[in-house]
This record gives sequence, C-alpha cells and structure tokens, in this order.
Amino acid sequence: MGNRSCPPPPAPTGAFLLPLSTTALPFPRRLPYRSQVPLGGFEVWASLEDMAWGPDNVRKWSTLALLAIMGTALTAAVNPGFVAIIYQEGLNFACREAVAVLQKELQTIKVPDFSGVFKIKHLGRGYYDFYSMAVDGFHIPNPQISSLPTDGLQLSIQNADIKISGKWKSRKNFLKASGKFDLDVQGVSISADLRLGRNPSGHITVQCSACNSHIDSVHVKISGSMLGWLIQLFHKNIETSLRNTIYQKICTIVINSVSTKLQPYVQTLPVIARVDEMVAIDYSLLTVTTTPELLEGQLKGEFFWRGHRSPLPIIPPAMNFSPNNNRMLHLVISDYFFNTAGFAYHESGILKITLRDQMLPKDSKFRLNTEFLGTFLPKVAMMFPSTEVQLVISTFSPPRLSIQPSGLLLDLAMKTQAFSVLANSSLVPLFLLHINTNASLEVDFEANRLVGEMKLEKLMLELKQSDFGSFKVELMEAAINYLMPKMVLPRINERLRRGFPLPLPAGVQLNNLMFQSYENFLVLGADIHRT
Repeated sequence: MGNRSCPPPPAPTGAFLLPLSTTALPFPRRLPYRSQVPLGGFEVWASLEDMAWGPDNVRKWSTLALLAIMGTALTAAVNPGFVAIIYQEGLNFACREAVAVLQKELQTIKVPDFSGVFKIKHLGRGYYDFYSMAVDGFHIPNPQISSLPTDGLQLSIQNADIKISGKWKSRKNFLKASGKFDLDVQGVSISADLRLGRNPSGHITVQCSACNSHIDSVHVKISGSMLGWLIQLFHKNIETSLRNTIYQKICTIVINSVSTKLQPYVQTLPVIARVDEMVAIDYSLLTVTTTPELLEGQLKGEFFWRGHRSPLPIIPPAMNFSPNNNRMLHLVISDYFFNTAGFAYHESGILKITLRDQMLPKDSKFRLNTEFLGTFLPKVAMMFPSTEVQLVISTFSPPRLSIQPSGLLLDLAMKTQAFSVLANSSLVPLFLLHINTNASLEVDFEANRLVGEMKLEKLMLELKQSDFGSFKVELMEAAINYLMPKMVLPRINERLRRGFPLPLPAGVQLNNLMFQSYENFLVLGADIHRT
C-alpha cells in the first residue's frame, strides 16, 4: 500500500437502523475465501449481557489494535464468518493516534552526559563536559502508514526535528567556563515495520520486526560565557557524538513502545468474547490480505455453547463483495455468524419459555386452564376440571437466519407442548403442536454491540400429537397468536437489544454507520473515532 499522509479525521455522526428493503449494489469481486467448517440458525430467546472491553484509560496506541485484529497471517482452509476491511483513511487514523503516543515516548529520550578533551595550538590540552541534557520537543510533521506485502504495517516518519537543551563547562589550567547550550537535530527519519502474528493461545501479537532511523544534521548553539568560543572550535566532534547517541536511542524507544504499550493492549482483545453465561463468540484470526488500498482480515466468527463445543453441521458461505472506501472500515458479517448463535443456544437447551395462566393479563379473552381447552378437547376438561394448563414453547431445530438483499429473514421451527398441572405440581402431557411462521430481523449498532429487533407474522399451528383425541387447531392458534406478540416477542426483543460484542479494541468507537444486506451476508460500514 503506497504511503499516504494522515489527514484530519471526519466529523462523527450517529448509527441508523437497517431497513428490511435495502437494495444491493453490484459487487463483482469475490473475496479469496475457501470452505470447510459447519453451522446454522439464529437465536432469538437467549439472554445477552454487556461485556467489558478492557481498561478505561486507553492509550492512543490502542487504535492500531483494530489493525492488529485484521493482521495476523494464518493459513486457513475455511471461509470466514466475519471479515474486517480497513481502508487507507482508517490506516491514517491509526497513524495519527499511534504517532501521538510515539511522539511522547520519543520526548523521553535521555541523552547521557559526555565529556572530552580539546587541544588548542599554543594553549595545549583542555577538558569539556556536556550534562543535564533534556529533550524540549520532538516534532513529527508528516507521519505516514502503509501496508507491508504480507502481514504487517510500516510506519514512516520524515523530516522530524528534535530540540535539546543542556549545560556545558570547560576547563584549561586556571581557566574555567560554563554555560548553556541548545541542540537542534534536523532531518530525523524513522521507518518501523510492525509484524502481526498469533501466539499459541490464539491471541494477537505485534512486534517491531525492523527499525531504521537517520539524522541529517545536528547544530549546537553555545551561550553563557565569553569562553564559549572555545567549545565552538570543536563543535563538529560534539555534534557527531550527540548525533550517534540520539540515533541509537530512537529505534530503542520505538521498539520498546511497541512491546510495552501496543502489545499489552492488543492482548486485551479477546479471542473468545463472552456473550452471556451460556454462549461465547470465537473471533480468532484465520488469514490476512493486503492491497495498496486496504487491509483485510478474516475471522472465524463463530458462536458456541460454553458448556460443550462440538462440530457444527453447516459451513460458512463464500461472500461476493467488492470493497469500496466510502467508510474507514467495513465489517462483513456472514449469515453463518448469526446461524451459529442458533445452534449454540439450541444446543444449550435455553430456547424455550413456559407460559402460565398467572402470566396472562387480567382482561385476557381466555385463560390457560382446562375450561378453555374443554371448548375443543372435552375429555381434558372432564378428567382435569378447573386445572391450570402450562404451554412450553421451544424450538425443535436451530433457528436459521437468511440474509438477502431485501432484508434479514428468520426461519423459526417451533413447537408448543401443553401440560395439565395437577395439585401435586406434576405435569400431565396433553398435546403437541408445531408452529410455523415467517419472521424478520432488523439490526442496529449501539455501544460497540450489534443489536436487533424481531418481527413476527401470523403463526400457523399443526397438531402433531394428542393424548386425548384429535381436534381443530383454530382456537389454539388464536390463543398462540395472542400470546406471542404480548408475552413472548417482547422478551425476545428485550434480549436482542442487549446485543452481542463486535471485535473492536477498547477505546475505539464506530460512527457514521451504514448497513447494507447482500446474498448471505451483511455489511456494516463505519468511520472510527477514539473515546
């Protein structure tokens, strides 16, 4: 990626909701993914909770963690469930933030005291000392950042300058002189390669694999004594000595800043992101691709049940998407990513809800008791008079989300089992119904979490089993269609609004959001700013 300067960041704006009628734009290029791995279904009942992303006071180096999340070069034989693409504007933003920290680090350069000997014709040998030297400023006018051909980034600084002040003294027999000096270091250039990798535990690593620096010139200005002209006689030697000292210090500070500032922060990025007590997300890196315009990272993007992780029976689809730089960042989210949530929650057994009569509004048109069931199942009312009835609604297969250019559609395969509750609290099975419906999902972005809201169409019921004879399902269908929007759907949406965490580093926020749905995947475009 060619060098670009770091321009001022754009002004932030808010997020907006994805309409279900979004229209796809043409995206002819196919991302270079391959296939394997299993999954499917989207969870709508699960309890989601907020997750902490790391320390409150995040150093500006943290912006590069967003790049690191996309930068680990690993060979993968699978399609990703989640792709992050950062464009040059995003790299420029990271450049500005990282250099702001690096500039402070470089200003801590400690120049050691040094002394020497001078000789003046006819006067003989004398001695000088330079001490109490401190950096007054390290000015970096035009930092640049670019991608390396394989798995990293290169930070380039040109024409920086350093201001240093200190004290000097000299002596020659009985003659002593002292004063202050100013040192102007000009034409400082730094080139540092940041290599991105992964440790055995799956966390991202960042290291400075190469660093080079150069100084064009050093100028000393002596003041404070009439004998300062003595020092000026041999200023070339002094300037050369100071140049060598500073030259050696620059790359030491750059390398140390990467290892002590950036790397510890990157380690706070979770490979496994906890969603709630039941489910987590695997955001481990698969591979990285760089071009002159972007850095593209491919993540596993897979929900799993924390109680037991097992292979899944679906594979991530290939995603046809041509990146464009209308935002700093694009997050490309496969329907596989959502569907693994359905498998995880379905496997955990949490996708069910029990409806009881005391949960119904007082003005409900019917009650969950055997008198109501007696209108279409007389035997139940006769055998269990004035008895409470429970309905257990659950999924009998993992919910599945289908992402289309027109929106996000949910396929919910549900069932409801009716029970009579005896006086001793034991349950007597009455009948089993399958529930068919069409549902849609709207998504939004809040506090670095993807949140959603589900909408249901009319539910259709089918009798699958009855221990008290067959019956027409119309009355029960009306009851379920009454209960779902009033009692079940609000609970689903309350939990969906809690959302799940996206793989962003602490202290980085997305703004100026744009959602677009395509065949099998959703694209979230955003700009980046730091809190």
